[in-house]
Amino acid sequence: MKVSVQAVAVWGKIAPSHSITAIMITDDQQTIVTGSQEGQICLWDLSSELKISSKEILFGHTASVTCLAKAREFEKQPCVVSATENGEMCVWNVSNGQCIGNAKLPYRHTAICYYHCSFRMTGEGWLLCCGEYQDVLIIDAKTLDVIHTLSSSQSPDWINCMCIVHSARIQEDSLVAVSVAGVLQVWDLSSSLNSIQERQSVCEKESKSLDFINCQAVRFCTYTERLLLVVSSTCWQVYDYCDFSLLCTEFCKSGQCFAGGEVLAAYRLIIWTEDGHSYIYQLLNSGLSKSMYPADGKVLRETVYPHLLCFTTVKENKSLPFVMGFMNERKEPFYKVLYSGEASGRITLWHVPDVPVSTCDGSPKEIPITSTQTLQDNFDKHPSMSEDIFDHLCAPEDRGAVVSSSVYIPSLNKLVCGYENGKIVVTVGLKAARARLLENIPLLKDNLPYKVLNGHSSRVTYLLYPHDKSVRFDPSWLLSGGQDSVVICWDVFTGDILHQFSLQSGPVTELLRFPENYRLKDHSIVCCVCSDHSVAILHLQRRVSLLHARKHLSPVKKIKLDPVENLLIVGCEDDSVYIWEVETGTLERHETGETAKAILASIEDSEYFVSDAPLPVSPESKRNRNAGYKHFSSYKHGVIAYNLTHTEKPSDKLTDVSNEQPFTILPVNTKWNNANFHILLFDLEKLEELLLSSQLNGLKSSNSFHSLETLERAKSTIEKRVLTIKRNKTAGSIAPVDGQVDSVCSNQVCKDSNAAKPLEESAGMKRQKKMKSSRKTRMQTSGNIDMNITTDTAKLFLSCLLPWGADKEIEHLCVRHLNISSLRCPVSFGLVSNETHLSLMLPGWKCTDCDVMEEQAAINLFSKRVLDLANKYLAATEGQNGKKDRPENDVYGLKELETVSFLISRIALINRLINMPSSVTGEIESPQKLESIHDKWRNIEAITPSFPSLYEELPSSKSKYHSSDFGSSSLLKLICCWSEQSIKISEAMQAVLLAEVQRTMNTLRKTEVYREPLAIENGNGY
Repeated sequence: MKVSVQAVAVWGKIAPSHSITAIMITDDQQTIVTGSQEGQICLWDLSSELKISSKEILFGHTASVTCLAKAREFEKQPCVVSATENGEMCVWNVSNGQCIGNAKLPYRHTAICYYHCSFRMTGEGWLLCCGEYQDVLIIDAKTLDVIHTLSSSQSPDWINCMCIVHSARIQEDSLVAVSVAGVLQVWDLSSSLNSIQERQSVCEKESKSLDFINCQAVRFCTYTERLLLVVSSTCWQVYDYCDFSLLCTEFCKSGQCFAGGEVLAAYRLIIWTEDGHSYIYQLLNSGLSKSMYPADGKVLRETVYPHLLCFTTVKENKSLPFVMGFMNERKEPFYKVLYSGEASGRITLWHVPDVPVSTCDGSPKEIPITSTQTLQDNFDKHPSMSEDIFDHLCAPEDRGAVVSSSVYIPSLNKLVCGYENGKIVVTVGLKAARARLLENIPLLKDNLPYKVLNGHSSRVTYLLYPHDKSVRFDPSWLLSGGQDSVVICWDVFTGDILHQFSLQSGPVTELLRFPENYRLKDHSIVCCVCSDHSVAILHLQRRVSLLHARKHLSPVKKIKLDPVENLLIVGCEDDSVYIWEVETGTLERHETGETAKAILASIEDSEYFVSDAPLPVSPESKRNRNAGYKHFSSYKHGVIAYNLTHTEKPSDKLTDVSNEQPFTILPVNTKWNNANFHILLFDLEKLEELLLSSQLNGLKSSNSFHSLETLERAKSTIEKRVLTIKRNKTAGSIAPVDGQVDSVCSNQVCKDSNAAKPLEESAGMKRQKKMKSSRKTRMQTSGNIDMNITTDTAKLFLSCLLPWGADKEIEHLCVRHLNISSLRCPVSFGLVSNETHLSLMLPGWKCTDCDVMEEQAAINLFSKRVLDLANKYLAATEGQNGKKDRPENDVYGLKELETVSFLISRIALINRLINMPSSVTGEIESPQKLESIHDKWRNIEAITPSFPSLYEELPSSKSKYHSSDFGSSSLLKLICCWSEQSIKISEAMQAVLLAEVQRTMNTLRKTEVYREPLAIENGNGY
């Protein structure tokens, strides 16, 4: 996905499943980070009163998260690193949710320690990793490349746990680790820095065999610099770090297993168990010698014994696994916090007293729970933000129904949603999004055209519109699969059932089609996969099932149909291959081992059946970096993973779902709990291009924001792009904005409006003897784009981005002169980073800015610093704007579309500036090198992919559209400063929008007489 694509999440009632497998609290004590079995990372705000609220959810991993750790010095850059079961590693900036680095290595990490010695090392530091491999890996924290290995000369083995020992007294650092066999090993980091950098062998300096295995944690007491805590599943022990002599042993109770521990203070420990309990001990001198026989030559020494002071417990979900940790911060507010994460997704915090004491009678005292929270709790607290996109369309008896499957048809601007009760709703996508997000548009809700398709008896599990990705299929065909093991082919225009395939198998899990470039004589074949691992080949034109293969023992991974030999080749997750004869339906061969691998290797990825719906994040079952991506509805490990497409290329990392339309809707379904939500995608580059082209097609005026020279200069660029798009048959010409466009989308909207105002149901099954493709109802997907839709898309994006309530007068002027509507509730913006990673704001993100809401009643203000950023932007561009970018005539001639186009272009440019590569931003600080940026600017697609001719002018430019302030060093330096401060892109865009709206509307505010602004006739009635 291009960085120009902006995402807005429309959540449903049910929160995404988040089974916590790793948890940590950042050094600044303001953020809780959790990793899940689903592969998602969740960021939670932690207030000074230890209140928890969800903030963001990060997508990008394709397997379960195994561990989390900090990846930078938090004072410089607040970053954490996450690792997964399949070897993926990602570095996330927890301030803005951006993925700033990712890699995939052939290692499964179970623990990571960040190490950086400022006066001995350069760079960002190291990540010391251990896991299901020998010894300890040293990985560069910035590049995620393996630098070196800490090896063992005595007993090389997997490492279970480790910790970094920093001695403030002697200023030396060491790494202490315990292997799976129970061998404790110590590496000297300080003296090994040169050896590591020179790639010389580094071995342990000490080792000791312990009396137990399955070690869970090892911790060093920084208060005494003498004690070493080692926790195993059956007991915990305390050693003297000087000679590793045993000082204390405590066994766990029957039925419990220790899971970890931490040092609270000098001679005070906290130990926790797998079932969520914890115990705080005070170590007391026993007065006994460690040796019963001093004559054997051992040194006499006093030992310690534990005294239980306090404990914590959980009363619910005791059977679920817990992951726990402890934060003992020596900065304000000096909290000692025990935290846990459960497989149910619940986070629990306990505030541990500075001086834990037992009760008066000496028995241990229970520490109460301070706070607890789940994602679902936040969704329930903010019902307006978690309202489904179709809630206002459902009949009262269906309001509780949950969307179980969705598909968006960009060429028709249709959103199709299947429900758990078997119903399917079809409506206009953009209008549905506006009705869900915007306020004061009751007429739009009441007159929103939609159809209800009845045919399934139970939950709709999958939807497919095959023509959208392959012109071989009839444009009227819509396929749906259900839990009732039925596949129905619908006429998407009339709502009639064309045919029903009864498979008499398990629930349908996926519907697949052949890739567009695959040569197949018959173009009407799709593949259906069911939950019992069976595969059916369906011929849509002939209305028959060609084959139903049922004998697969494991989940299906790859499927290929050989039209020459008339064979179906099915590859399964257990690396076995089944070869079926399509004509007879018999199993010809079943291969395993090397033969099966050779068969799969001989088939090109482009020959496999593929899923229809692309997504902004990689699929759950991507096997390696060279694999393609699958539908997010299969985001369940070990279920279905068979739509591998092409070998990885920069353009293949993430399918661009919005290369034709400026607006699209991305349905996302997580099968762990069938939670479904939608992501609205706005392509700023496409919007900017279409809005500018509308002025080239009859909207040139003397008071235009853009001079004729600039518009003509941009026209050549657009025409070249359109010719290329036409040649690729992916899009057509750009329609003018004169209201005479014969747009397919607008025609379909009008057709639906006349067809159905209230509920329109297809009663019963309307079977047709022949599947006819009526030219009257067939959609001609030529790629023509209705400019009314483009204008509505731009206004919807501005409505989502504007901080409503921050300035009431400005808000009134925006509604009046720009014809945009205010929001019903705060929106959840997203951030696309590294092409395959996406972060989305969660319901409840507004809780941290309650004081701003009270003071200014701002509904959609992303943070308190947006107002300050807007003022800085105004200061940086002051004196360089003005008449150049304003209409040359009086303000009464201000045109609505010109203003919208101007604001979109400013936001798009700021987005490009923030996403500039470091090779460009590094030269901005030097005025002598600013001229050299001119050439780089032209060649960087990420900066100006749409309008290289518009933005090729930098400080020395005389461009009137892209005025000098956009290339000025003051603005560039300001944007670079924002990037260094980890300012969110959404916050930067909101600040720029607020500043430009204030600057534009201030002219209107100063006038004494207001007139109605000139408005473009809008068929959609925005």
